[in-house]
Amino acid sequence: MKRTALALLLLALAPLLFAETIRFDPPGVTAHRAVDAIVSGEWPNGCVPSVKNVVVNGSTIVLHLDATPPFGVFCSLLVRPYALTFHLDVLPAGSYTVIAVADQGSNTTELTRTTFAVRDVESLSIQPNAVPSSGGQIIVGNPFFPLAVTLAIGGVTVPASSDVDGLLIANAPPHAPGAVNVAVILQPCLVPCFQDVTAAAGLIYYDPTAADPAVFEPILFPLSFQGPGAFGSQWTTESFMHASTPAALFRDPLPCNACSSSIQLATRQLTNDSNPWGHVLYAMRGTTGSLDLASRIHDTSRQSQTAGTEVPVIYGRDFRTQLQFLNVPVDSRYRVTLRLWSLGNSPVSVLVDSIPAQELGIPLAKIPGTTMWFGSIDVTTLLTVASGNPTTLMVTPLASPLVAPPIWGMLSLTNNDTQQVTIISPH
Repeated sequence: MKRTALALLLLALAPLLFAETIRFDPPGVTAHRAVDAIVSGEWPNGCVPSVKNVVVNGSTIVLHLDATPPFGVFCSLLVRPYALTFHLDVLPAGSYTVIAVADQGSNTTELTRTTFAVRDVESLSIQPNAVPSSGGQIIVGNPFFPLAVTLAIGGVTVPASSDVDGLLIANAPPHAPGAVNVAVILQPCLVPCFQDVTAAAGLIYYDPTAADPAVFEPILFPLSFQGPGAFGSQWTTESFMHASTPAALFRDPLPCNACSSSIQLATRQLTNDSNPWGHVLYAMRGTTGSLDLASRIHDTSRQSQTAGTEVPVIYGRDFRTQLQFLNVPVDSRYRVTLRLWSLGNSPVSVLVDSIPAQELGIPLAKIPGTTMWFGSIDVTTLLTVASGNPTTLMVTPLASPLVAPPIWGMLSLTNNDTQQVTIISPH
């Protein structure tokens, strides 16, 4: 009786309390590669669900969570975070609807659903592999096709021209965000000839106002400052990008003079806009293999600062749920600033020597035009109460690490006498 009542209660509260999300690791998948589906959220009682099974039926994948409370175990009414990993087998190329459901006895409740694409990159070589929903030019690389061909993109037939290298060039028509098939259609012939070729989910349409993690990975240049500082200092940041071939593609035009959203066989220096969060760029996955990145900052008012200090450039894959800064010197001559970036809006705190009484909160604000949040805080005073020298500084989410968004940060230590800057990255 109690178990039935609890099941009915959970079903009644589901629309209010379940805030499940499904993410995939890795986010962008091609055929012949396994992937994990990770369901996370908050459960309305202390007995969080467990992984039950995965059912694949055509283009539908159902992730079953076992929400039946263990026999004889009392479940509290406390809301608890959870994260469950479902290991998916290697899937055929195509578009899938992924649904997470909670099973309790004979009752099944849908928690959330999303779409997911496994791209076919072997049948056809398509560059770029994603275009905005408004459409755009694509190049299909296969030298074996004759000149007289057309392309079917998402079921829409479009003409394709061939260049001197045998590459097929076509304009993908507008389409709603999502993955579509791309087919090369040959003209009928009277004798045995080439066969039509289709790449399942070969092209992804994306919302240009968003940053689909299956299409783009963020690249963070933490600093873009140029101007005066304390004690007569004059700071400048020098950040560079270089790409050989093939071209590195981005969601937006690069922040440099006369730059587009691609870079190939060139070196570009980024402009300094003095935004405290630096530059957040969204690179198309699969196009950054030849991309090299570098950044430094130095004080031009002092000859000793000519070389400057290297600033780390970070990919989204380098973000994590907790940061630990080791071997941080404690010295009254230094002023110390912590800069923090987060892939979501979740409160975090800074601790010294892992003592909760010695901690500060960091307010975060949304970075315009991105899916990232930023905050900075002066931790000089906090370091003075450290029990050791050097000490350890930790940045930890106030929410459970199971549901907290990944973060990344850095410490900048500035010597008040020489203005020499030292940057400490998390370990």
